[in-house]
Amino acid sequence: MITVGDTLQARAEVIIPGGEVSVRAQGETILVRNAVPGDLLEIHVTDKRRGVFRGEISRVVEASVDRINPPCPVAGNCGGCAMQSVSLEYQAQVKSDWVSHAFKTVIETDTDFITIKPEHEIYRRRVRWFVGCDDQGHFLGFYAQATHQPVRHANCMVVTPELNAVRELIESVVSLEAVVSVQALQLHDGIHIVFECNAKPVVDLDELYGLSLQWWWRDENHITRPLKKPVKPFHDLLPARQSSIELSVGPDDFVQGQHEGNQMLICQIQEWAGPVKRIADLFCGIGNLSLPLAAATGAAVFGTELNATSVRAASANAKALKLDAQFEVNNLFESFVLEPYIGADLLILDPPRRGAKRICNQISRLLPKKIIMVSCDPAAGARDGVLLKQQGYRLKALRVLDLFPYAGHVEAMSLWVKS
Repeated sequence: MITVGDTLQARAEVIIPGGEVSVRAQGETILVRNAVPGDLLEIHVTDKRRGVFRGEISRVVEASVDRINPPCPVAGNCGGCAMQSVSLEYQAQVKSDWVSHAFKTVIETDTDFITIKPEHEIYRRRVRWFVGCDDQGHFLGFYAQATHQPVRHANCMVVTPELNAVRELIESVVSLEAVVSVQALQLHDGIHIVFECNAKPVVDLDELYGLSLQWWWRDENHITRPLKKPVKPFHDLLPARQSSIELSVGPDDFVQGQHEGNQMLICQIQEWAGPVKRIADLFCGIGNLSLPLAAATGAAVFGTELNATSVRAASANAKALKLDAQFEVNNLFESFVLEPYIGADLLILDPPRRGAKRICNQISRLLPKKIIMVSCDPAAGARDGVLLKQQGYRLKALRVLDLFPYAGHVEAMSLWVKS
């Protein structure tokens, strides 16, 4: 019988969504980070959460043939990346398998399944660092796994070089004692930098590596204020078939964490959409998915989501681009007026991790010709897909996107058409 505190040997079996690896020993499952299927491991059982044991690797007794040396020197401590011990090619296969397994009950023989193509030297443009302190002083880093203790690192390999430079700049010129965390978002023409702290920080630098900097302060009441005026507007450059558009993005607006991955996602939507005249965009954000398609096709957009700031940003972007678009605030997990979204040529669904169960249950009332769903949790997306299938839609195409290489996350895009 396994108990917390035991040390035992067992062989790693499979990487599960999230990036942990399951290990079977004495009839129990132990989840371990930084393991590789095929490893023979000496494991220290650290705790038990939600009925499942967790463990740490004390020693790799026999390494799997698929194990590589982690490219990041702090991979064993930092909680940011769960899959540093396998190649990007191996990750692509594993993550593609996660999605195919999740959607197995709705995949048909003619479903076009598009796996991940490994992409090297693609970086995250959105980051949140936490303030830590060690014998060298205060620093910005990511939490260690399952702790609130930041890990110091010289250069993070998964974020853009410009954001690494921003971190170094902040550590060198800003007093961090009263700062809780710092968020940064790199866009086409500048970088938003948000200090989260109770006292207004002092900083006065306008540019780094040719990119403009806009500094912000978010206080204990979660109110975000500019540290310097006039506020510089920054933009995301997005594909619109044969051309491109710019969307204005504020410091609190949601954008995909990887610029190239976001462009792949948008291009795939435009390819699948075909000619459209009316687009319903639910969980619309700032119009990231629908406005480029509207710019390319001239379609009218009807969008909605809960966040009022995002709705205002979407409306402002549509107005600046002279597009026919209407956006409104609704809680899509509760009842709302469906009429503006009925009978669209294309329904775009981009829900949070919990999925879009309530919306998918009402598809027989919305009656779109096509549905494109973006699922950051494939399991939730597959559950929603079962509801779509029950209401007369079939899965025409399923694409897997890796917007977070080395992390245990994966994105699933699915195209649904009337049976």
